[in-house]
Amino acid sequence: MLFNSLPFLYIFFPISYIVFWAFTSKQQRYVWLTLTGYVFYSFWNYKFCALMAFSTVVSYLAGLAFLKYRDPRRRRLCLIIPIVIDLALLGLFKYADFALGTLDSLAQALHISAHLPRLNLILPIGISFYTFHTITYIVDSYRGKIRPTTNLFEFSCYVSLFSQLVAGPIVRFREIENDLDDIDKHDSRELRERGWSFFTIGMVKKVLIADSIAAIINPALAHSTGLSSSGVWICMLGYTYQLYFDFSGYSDMAVGLGLLFGLRLPQNFDSPYKAVDITDFWRRWHISLSTVLRDYLYIPLGGSRFGSLATYRNLMITMLLGGLWHGANWTFVCWGA
Repeated sequence: MLFNSLPFLYIFFPISYIVFWAFTSKQQRYVWLTLTGYVFYSFWNYKFCALMAFSTVVSYLAGLAFLKYRDPRRRRLCLIIPIVIDLALLGLFKYADFALGTLDSLAQALHISAHLPRLNLILPIGISFYTFHTITYIVDSYRGKIRPTTNLFEFSCYVSLFSQLVAGPIVRFREIENDLDDIDKHDSRELRERGWSFFTIGMVKKVLIADSIAAIINPALAHSTGLSSSGVWICMLGYTYQLYFDFSGYSDMAVGLGLLFGLRLPQNFDSPYKAVDITDFWRRWHISLSTVLRDYLYIPLGGSRFGSLATYRNLMITMLLGGLWHGANWTFVCWGA
């Protein structure tokens, strides 16, 4: 179910919004946001709600363990084990067939008869996003940047928040922690105007601009062998803007929906095509992903603290994994490189 679909606009969202503001207690709103998140997710495939719930419970228990244990060894185990579980689930569903296919191709190149079977697992939508949510929560709890919540529904509504569940932005718990803590004190009028503005602008970007461009260039790209050189360049330029307005528009709608429920989600784009160089571009494009990769991968690897060679290595690893995060395909690996 997309934000611009009729079932969302005329059924799911109005009910979610009206009931949320009809509730007055903190717990009621936590439970309702959790329920709406799972209902929203079940429109795609209800079976994978159990997978998201399992990941949520594992990460929640890790947070409780950080509150209980002060011993460094136990805390380290409480950091490593849930992250390994989260990454194992992501790897199984998203990368298992890619890895098996790569090994099969390598075996054929070496004239080895392998014929590795494929798992053919359905990729759960949004798994990359909610996995990053749970991992950043675990790491921040371990580092002491946040105090883990003892309220399961507060944490579960953060993980399953429907506005950012399937396409981001990637939201760290600490970014909306205060809003969640004060969720029973919000006034629906306070953030309503900004929320509707973001949602409307995002809808214009997505429906009127991105989808209109797609209607022109997609048929041309489907028959790309018949295009002239100028036609190919026009299609590539069109796709550049389609990609931006589609993703940026959806992110704006997510931010707007968050505001309408009293939650200030981070902005994900800052006019990236105004960037003056590549570094500036990555500060402006998919900001939530770029900053997560920086803070939870690049800097822990050493960042730029140990000389040029180490910096280049850390940049390459970060961007390769960033490329692979977008999809299990060698084209994404090459793009990251």
